[in-house]
Amino acid sequence: MLPEREALAGVRSRMTLAAVALAATLVLIIGCIWFVSGRLAAPIMRLRTTVLEIAGGNLNTRVEGITSHDEIGELAESFNTMTTDLQTHVEHLAHERAGREKIERDLDPAREIQRGLLPRTEPNAPGFEIAGWNQAADKTGGDYFDWMELHDGRTVLTLADVTGHGIGPALIVAVCRAYMRASSSTGHVSLSAAMARVNDLLHEDIPEGRFVTAAVGVLDPARAQMQLISAGQAPLLFYEAGTDTVHNWDADDLPLGIMSGLTFDDVRTIDFASGDCLVLTTDGFFEWPNPENEQFGTKRMMAFVKENHHLPAHEFITRLYEAVLEHASGTDQTDDLTAVVIKKV
Repeated sequence: MLPEREALAGVRSRMTLAAVALAATLVLIIGCIWFVSGRLAAPIMRLRTTVLEIAGGNLNTRVEGITSHDEIGELAESFNTMTTDLQTHVEHLAHERAGREKIERDLDPAREIQRGLLPRTEPNAPGFEIAGWNQAADKTGGDYFDWMELHDGRTVLTLADVTGHGIGPALIVAVCRAYMRASSSTGHVSLSAAMARVNDLLHEDIPEGRFVTAAVGVLDPARAQMQLISAGQAPLLFYEAGTDTVHNWDADDLPLGIMSGLTFDDVRTIDFASGDCLVLTTDGFFEWPNPENEQFGTKRMMAFVKENHHLPAHEFITRLYEAVLEHASGTDQTDDLTAVVIKKV
């Protein structure tokens, strides 16, 4: 039998060595964790700082000091590439915005010139109320209305719609208006001949695929009569007071500019009686859809004419526009709007 002191001496020695080894291991583990976490945390903090700078609007900042080829290094490299691309994209957008703003500024005079081509006063047509209105979908539009008084007391009235809207159709509008006025200004040329001349000139000038729908009439107030030709322009809505009926007339001929050599022999004669009302509109009115993609339509147009024919011509157009807006329920105007109302009082 050994004394207890000698028997336990080896055990205590081994326990001391185990404790020292455990402590050393823990210190080593903690050191490794501190080292590794430092290697990871520092780059991540740099990334975080850079993200905050970009969020503040500084697109020139870059992640610096990370040269490792591990995942953190690849992330830093990708982040710098992304920031460079973002800066390039923002600069490109700024240039585009500046370009659009310049175009908008350049279009302002064009809009003013086009608005200046519209009539500013009502024509002198005793016994008639005549009103016209235009609102382009863009800065400039492809619709227009016009009237020109002839020396014999008659008045030439025009409503026209060039395909599309914007600066291109606006130029064609100016050309069409000039041709129409030049062809009918003397009053000695028939309406059919004037329309044929305008058609041939437009066919030579405008690009393929473009054309002009137009309703052109010559109003004789003394006889309360109008000669009317519709070149692709429809519907033509006529309220007949004597029968309380709204007539929906189709176009008489092809649009202007499609082909040369058209004769426009189908001249419609309208004899106005008191209360009769002729309503000419471009398709922007009846084709304007609501959020369910349901257009205002010609049936609503006809119902509106029947219910509101008694209104003064200017107020009639205002109410019609309001009715279309109510139907649209917030959808955007995508086409030009033009209306002419001729009412026998």
